[in-house]
Amino acid sequence: MEKIVVAIDDSEGSLHALEFGQKFANQLGIDVSAISVVPVQDEIVSRRVKLQERLSVHHFETVHIDVVSHDSAKEYLGELASREETGLCMMAHGRRPVPEMLIGSVTAGVVRRAHRPVYLCGPRYDSRAHQRVDVLAVCVDGSKLSEQILPYASALVKRLGARLQLLQVMDANGDRKPTVLGHTDIMESAYLSALARRVEIEQALEVDWEVLHGDPAASIVSYLAGSHNTMLAMTTHGRSGLSQVVAGSVSHEVLHETTCPVAVLRP
Repeated sequence: MEKIVVAIDDSEGSLHALEFGQKFANQLGIDVSAISVVPVQDEIVSRRVKLQERLSVHHFETVHIDVVSHDSAKEYLGELASREETGLCMMAHGRRPVPEMLIGSVTAGVVRRAHRPVYLCGPRYDSRAHQRVDVLAVCVDGSKLSEQILPYASALVKRLGARLQLLQVMDANGDRKPTVLGHTDIMESAYLSALARRVEIEQALEVDWEVLHGDPAASIVSYLAGSHNTMLAMTTHGRSGLSQVVAGSVSHEVLHETTCPVAVLRP
């Protein structure tokens, strides 16, 4: 990752993503710029002027803005986020209860198309509590899919000088195979502690881990509620439409409620 690009639009929320993107880029020691996608070329000049005025008012006047025309913002930004040299930041300002809007239709479309993590700020993102990234907390659930974000997370903590932490939730509903602490602490923590050791050996990192209990989304949000300078990282296999309710509801609900930035990967 050689640069941070922040997708912005006419919403006030996108300025929060730009604030995070600027801090994130500064900590990484790389450049940051903003990009906005319009459907037709005739709108490029007016959109650029409008955004430059807004950024100047909010003291982002030094941030370079690119405005491009494309018939699908999801496709354009998804391709941009897939580039190895680019880290894409976005605001996820979707609202409940419409399931496919939990993180916003454009944001959800970008995550589905990207081949690398997309860095998102949900509607409750608190820039005062998260000035930098000192802890990168990675959610895993015992599946290979959830572990696919670990190489990206490991590389990122090394560049940030941050601490890597693994989180796993044992669902109190009993619908899933118990994965972490419960009636037998040692047995239930075996997966997480073994994974932490493996990452430590493979990535030459010190890794912490923590077991949570209860509803997955609520437990993660509650655990992070008092955190400072933390980023959450997780995979999602959410899909468009109603299937997203089942496939990606945990990651989307966490993103909607948490105050920290969230790196989301759809393998």
